[in-house]
Amino acid sequence: MRKRAAAILLALCMALTLLPTAAFATEEGGAAAPVEQPTQQEEKQEGQQEQPEETPEQPEEQPEAKPAEQPEQQQESAAQGGPAVQSNETGIALLADEHKHCICGGSVTAGDHTSHSDVAYQPWNGTDGISYTNNTAYVYLTGNATIGGHLTVDGKTLYLCLNGKTLSSNNTAKIQVENGGRLVLCDCQGGGTVKGATSGWGGMCVYLYNSRLDMYGGKLTGGKVTGKGGGGAIALDDQQCIFNMYGGEISGNNGNNYGGAIFRKFNANMPNTTGGTFNMYGGTIKDNTAKNGGAFFSTTGGTINMTGGTISGNKATQSNNDAGGGAIYMRGNGKIDISGSAEITGNSSSLDGGAILMGWGEINISGSAKINSNTASRWGGAICLRQDSNQSTTLNMRGGEISGNKANSEGGAVHVLDKQCQFFLYDGKITGNTSGDGGAIYLNQEPSWLIMQGGEISGNTATGNGGGVYIYRSGSVCQLYSGKIENNKASGNGGGIYINPSNSGQLKVGNKPIVQNNTVSGKANNVYLPSGKTLTIEIGMSKGASIGVTTANTRYPVAFSNNYKKDYANYFFADDANAHVEYKDDQKLYLVSGAVARPLTVTFDPNGGTLAEADKTKSLMTGEPYGTLPVPSYEGYDFAGWYTEQNGGTKIESDTTVTVAGTQTLYAHWTEHEYTVTVVKIGMPEWGSVTPMSTKAKAGETVTLTATPTTGNQFLEWVFLNKPEGGGWVNPVLTFTMPAEDLTIQAKFTVKNYSIGYTTVGVAGGSAWYVRWGDRVFDYLPKNPTYQDWVFTGWKCGDVTVTEDMTYGDLAGSDTVSGIHIDAQWHQHKFNMWMNNTPGTLKSPADCTHNALHYWMCSCDLIEYNDDHLYEEPGTALGHLWSWTSNGSGTHTRTCQRENCNATETDTCSGGAATCTAKAICEVCKSEYGTLKAHDFTAETAEEQYLKSSSSCTEKAVYYKSCTVCGLSSKGTASEATFESGSVLGHEWGAWKSNGNVTHTRVCSRDASHTETENCSGGEATCTAQAKCSTCNAEYGETNPNNHAGTLGEWQSDGNKHWKKYSCCRVNDEEGPHDWDNGKVTTQPACTIEGEKTFTCNECGRKKTEQIDATGHSWKQEWNSDETHHWHECANGCNAKDAYAEHADADKNHVCDTCGKVLSECADDNKDHKCDYCGKVLSECADDNKEQTLCQLKLSGVSVKQDGTLIYNGEEQTAAVIKAATAYGENEVKFTFSAEENGNYAATVPAFTNAGSYTVYYKAEANNHETASGSFTVTIEKAIVTVIALDKTAYVRRKAPDLSNPVKDKDYTVSDLFGDDQLTGTIKLAYVDEDRNEIAPNMSQPGKTIIRASGLTAPNENYAVVFVDGTLTILPRSSSGGSNQGDYVIKVITGEGGSLPLSLWRRWRPQG
Repeated sequence: MRKRAAAILLALCMALTLLPTAAFATEEGGAAAPVEQPTQQEEKQEGQQEQPEETPEQPEEQPEAKPAEQPEQQQESAAQGGPAVQSNETGIALLADEHKHCICGGSVTAGDHTSHSDVAYQPWNGTDGISYTNNTAYVYLTGNATIGGHLTVDGKTLYLCLNGKTLSSNNTAKIQVENGGRLVLCDCQGGGTVKGATSGWGGMCVYLYNSRLDMYGGKLTGGKVTGKGGGGAIALDDQQCIFNMYGGEISGNNGNNYGGAIFRKFNANMPNTTGGTFNMYGGTIKDNTAKNGGAFFSTTGGTINMTGGTISGNKATQSNNDAGGGAIYMRGNGKIDISGSAEITGNSSSLDGGAILMGWGEINISGSAKINSNTASRWGGAICLRQDSNQSTTLNMRGGEISGNKANSEGGAVHVLDKQCQFFLYDGKITGNTSGDGGAIYLNQEPSWLIMQGGEISGNTATGNGGGVYIYRSGSVCQLYSGKIENNKASGNGGGIYINPSNSGQLKVGNKPIVQNNTVSGKANNVYLPSGKTLTIEIGMSKGASIGVTTANTRYPVAFSNNYKKDYANYFFADDANAHVEYKDDQKLYLVSGAVARPLTVTFDPNGGTLAEADKTKSLMTGEPYGTLPVPSYEGYDFAGWYTEQNGGTKIESDTTVTVAGTQTLYAHWTEHEYTVTVVKIGMPEWGSVTPMSTKAKAGETVTLTATPTTGNQFLEWVFLNKPEGGGWVNPVLTFTMPAEDLTIQAKFTVKNYSIGYTTVGVAGGSAWYVRWGDRVFDYLPKNPTYQDWVFTGWKCGDVTVTEDMTYGDLAGSDTVSGIHIDAQWHQHKFNMWMNNTPGTLKSPADCTHNALHYWMCSCDLIEYNDDHLYEEPGTALGHLWSWTSNGSGTHTRTCQRENCNATETDTCSGGAATCTAKAICEVCKSEYGTLKAHDFTAETAEEQYLKSSSSCTEKAVYYKSCTVCGLSSKGTASEATFESGSVLGHEWGAWKSNGNVTHTRVCSRDASHTETENCSGGEATCTAQAKCSTCNAEYGETNPNNHAGTLGEWQSDGNKHWKKYSCCRVNDEEGPHDWDNGKVTTQPACTIEGEKTFTCNECGRKKTEQIDATGHSWKQEWNSDETHHWHECANGCNAKDAYAEHADADKNHVCDTCGKVLSECADDNKDHKCDYCGKVLSECADDNKEQTLCQLKLSGVSVKQDGTLIYNGEEQTAAVIKAATAYGENEVKFTFSAEENGNYAATVPAFTNAGSYTVYYKAEANNHETASGSFTVTIEKAIVTVIALDKTAYVRRKAPDLSNPVKDKDYTVSDLFGDDQLTGTIKLAYVDEDRNEIAPNMSQPGKTIIRASGLTAPNENYAVVFVDGTLTILPRSSSGGSNQGDYVIKVITGEGGSLPLSLWRRWRPQG
């Protein structure tokens, strides 16, 4: 012990001498710096400089900081200022290892931190000051601690290792890093925690101002904001702040208003700055809460660069005022990049943006990033794009996945909410999202865009409309140029894409988009086009494009191409198998009836397996079955079939009908192969069982077999029949890893053997071996042994009497008992006991006067039948059993009821009292005796049974009196006593009834002989009804034709006159002829188009029209011409041409013989100095430059003309041209163009916007050739605007629908206007006959009437207006019966949240 004590003392001394001098050093030679404690005044100034968007509450005055209490060992270590001393197992004190590891804690590889090098950390107890060397300190926490004031890192760098310990706030203190400072946080042990403050405005764990935080490990938790700021864990209070997260966890914080974990605070002194930078390379941010931005919130933008790590389970709880962002809410000019393996999952918003709510900025998604399983209570299950300060947001998706998100209302994945917001989809997958409308994407405000140039939108679901995409507003534009929209579902319409019918959302396509295999209620429904909606083919379609279409009205085209002469029908197909898409003469695509088979190329993807190259594709046609399908192979797996999706999807069988066209990929699905384990039992079936006897398992899975022997048997071993290890496995529970093959295993059982020993008398006896569990024990024992005069009574095993049917198992109890012993039992008789109720022992039973007598018995139950040796049982005599009986004479007698006893006794009846209805009852024998008592008729009871006469109008009711005892009525008795009761009723008059002679009468209901009669009076007669009596309500007197009860209606008219009708009697009034005005020209006549003049009646307003003859053409005398033709133009500007013909030059003078246009100039392409056309000598040979080259080359056959037709579309258009020129040799001819002859020439043809003809000049050039020039005409024809009068229906003898104030999209539609162009004039709808004359529809019988549209004109020369008639269909009335007014149903449709006034449901009688 003395040696051990000396060794410990020596070790302590060595530890003190080895301490580094830095352990005793102070900052700049002074005392150790305490944790900074700002004064109340300093805190107030700091708060004024750090105003958040809403001024946060100022913290209360802090109490004086107190050091946290520490365990004695920790205090001792802190007092020493050096490493702790530890003891080894021998008890000798040793110096602890130096605390060394990489700044990441030793194991984190993420972002730019890819290599590791150790540094030494110094101990720190969490409360003492920290010493810095060259403004840098490395410390590790030696124990749990609570900081009493802010731990401030001001312009320095602090490397803090939590070392598995907890650093807690005193509820207000936090870590503050400012003025260029840096905090590097790690945790080498795991479990290290920083518990944040629970009172303050924000950054409750770490507050950054113009500084940096690098987090490699540890957990920031428990921070709670109580002021108006945010950031339950971290606040970035300056645009220069940088937070790099490589690892660790930020969880369980509450940011109150903003940023459950992180808050980029708005600084009032820097309103135009953009937020700092947050780089997330790894780690987890989870389960934080705030009203806005469950994990992160920024008021002024900033940058989030997320290449790894997970943001999960965070919540944004505010449900109003544009709130949300379950994970991230960024406002201001910000940028979010999500790439690599980053994942944002399981976050939720009580309003918008289950994962991200972005206002103003840019979001980029790429790599393998995932945004999944987030939820929003309203819009954007994953992402919601908004505006901030009228600045919009752009989402670029170049990879990654947005999946499994949910929005309760709109946009399961992405909601493009505000104006100018855009979503560019280049690559990646949007799948498995759900919403009410827009299962994947919802386009809301105008303008908003989805531009899809790749990627996939698949497997999304809308419980309303638009399983893939919902296009809502007029300015919402979905542009599809590539990528796939397939396998989405909707319950309403538009399994793939839905366009809202009440707005003019746009769907533009081009190149190679695929929209197929989308469904509504299991039926094909890819792009749904409401009535009047049309796809625009914006750029040329390419092979592989496939778009399915459903339209509500086949009168409208499904697609309209900007390139009118292209037939793109093959790139579209009808969702209805009995229809197809057809290119018609108007150069548009329509859905028409009739199934047309379309080709499909199926690609078979073995999905990890192998498939012969020749089997990987198959060509099919729609409507036919898939037929024989290839069978791939995959070692260790079983083929489960071909499916439309790599995971999930619809299974395709050989008899499945092909419903899609274009291209389709089918994926092989696999189930891991299960191998069979078969157990063979060796032994009798009853020896044991195995569970299971047969099973299946995959290779590598654990299989467990359990052998259970029955009682008396035992398990021997398991034997693998097809394995080299064979048997020897004796544990009844066999557990092994399944190999990649089937197994057969033997389970061997056998029986156990037991022994029986027995003793007869003394030590005499015997034994038996090889006894089995179920053997009968008696089979191994002597039969009926004897011993002197003793009686053998049986065998016993211990305390158990052995019976003949008992087995070894019955006596052993457990099959672990290897043997039992049995003893013979002997007995001698002694008759000295008796037992009551024992059969055979009763000599004579007891009676009324004698006790019972018994025989004696032995303890072995043998009875001694000896009448001289009996036992009398005392006190067992029974006594008499009396029963009283009446004698009927006022006496009664009792008799003993026991057998063989005849004892009797007699007495006089007594007791009881007689009444008027019954005699007295004897108290002993309970029988009547004596006489009845007389009635007492004095009771007065006014009940129906005693009624003598009822009350009347003038008399009271009379009743008989009754007996007070029995209630008998006195009626019929000698006195018949009576009494009066109640009151006189008075008259009860009935209703007045008309007598039909201007009088009415009423009768008393009590007595019909009482009546009263009066004359009718009151009421007022009208034109249709007599006056009604105010008393009896019956009509009387005459009608008054001058007293109208109704009102005078609106003007009615026909072609000759007008009138008004009274609503009561339908009599005409104010009838007269029309007074027509002078008329007004409503449609000006043109050269070939008739005009129209409208006249209006000055009284009733009826209108009629007259046609104005067409003006005819007025041809100009001068000729107009182009390169190939000449003509006369119409002076009226209608663009008609007269005498249109090709130029002719019969005399070959280069001038048209008709119009005089110079058609060409002399040319000498063959270099013979003569014009090749007219033969004129043009030059002489010369060689002025002495190069001996006399004849320069010229181009031949030079011409340029427009290819195809351009039609006005509101945008600049460039004409395609056909160019021709021939040069000598292999020289290339290059053309340039200009809109002006002397202008700048370029390789492209000039673009023009408005309809009309334009002259374009060109030059053709080639090496060693003269430049050729000329011009040609580019023509942009007028666009056709279609004005359609919509069909109407009405029933016979109803009013025709009113057309006087037509409403767009209700009464008529206007289609094919571009941009902001609008038609001018006033629309007019009118009913007309076949000759176009206005008429009033004949509503007296079923039929049809034409609805003509007119009045609108084109705003400029870019359009020609075409009017399309509608039809009024007059339907027969219902024949279901009812009154002559007919039976009607009122269907009232109110807006969302609207209500229907009760008054509308009251009685309604249709007019006319």
